Amino acid sequence: MKHLCSATLVAAILTGAGTSAIQATPAGAPESAGNPAVSADSCAAAFATIMAQYLKPEIARLSETVDSAYINEFTRGVAHAFDVKNLHAPFYLGARNGFALIDRVEAMAEMGYPITPQNFCNALNNALKDSTMGFDAKSADNYLRDAMALISPEPEPLTPESQQQFLDQQKNRAGVEQTPSGLLFEIITEGEGQHPSDTDMVKVTYTGRLSDGTVFDSSDRPVQFPVNRLVPGFTEGLKLMKAGGEYRIFIPPALGYGEKGAAGVIPPGAALDFTVTLLDIMPQEQAQP
Repeated sequence: MKHLCSATLVAAILTGAGTSAIQATPAGAPESAGNPAVSADSCAAAFATIMAQYLKPEIARLSETVDSAYINEFTRGVAHAFDVKNLHAPFYLGARNGFALIDRVEAMAEMGYPITPQNFCNALNNALKDSTMGFDAKSADNYLRDAMALISPEPEPLTPESQQQFLDQQKNRAGVEQTPSGLLFEIITEGEGQHPSDTDMVKVTYTGRLSDGTVFDSSDRPVQFPVNRLVPGFTEGLKLMKAGGEYRIFIPPALGYGEKGAAGVIPPGAALDFTVTLLDIMPQEQAQP
């Protein structure tokens, strides 16, 4: 059995055509060396037609203007890929590895390292020639770790004084009230109806911040909580609210997570700043599972 050329085979599979689809040869077209009945131009044109249907949507997605000049440049790039198809050619090997390195270099830059494609490629050229500015793998790793400590130092530990200063600043703002426990709250929008009790479930949205404004938690959709299963300050704050209300609640460390903090997210001794919207109040037996 004779085997079709791979391009014709793929074209036949993609189009669902049988062998009769390759019988027509336009007048004057060159014949293939293997079979006079198969035109090289027609074979290439047929396969290119199929491939173009897959490439056009991608090209249109990436460019607002697709004209003749753009397509010429695109196909020049395709032709160049064929020119360097030899897997052992240094340029092709570099290009293939370069695409794999792009994400890593960009990630390093996003982390704050002063790395650009140009200075990385220059340094890589030297490193591959064993000119590494005195680094070996271990010292290079240590240098990058130390550099990150300088680029993005660990935040200073929270102090009782800094947290009390934050709470005092909030307390002195107009509209902020304080309860006997030391909880601070600000009414953004007052709700209506009853206050929740300890035995109720509440449906809320919220954003939680540290004193420096860092968001440590936020609900992207409504969530349900049992009122009496939260830190004391959050429970107290919810019980001040009515359905439909939005409050800002400032929780002293003693009414929050105290000196233990929480799971590496909330530092020990942190004051908490919550913006809470109370959407609904439900007796626990009516709450959704």
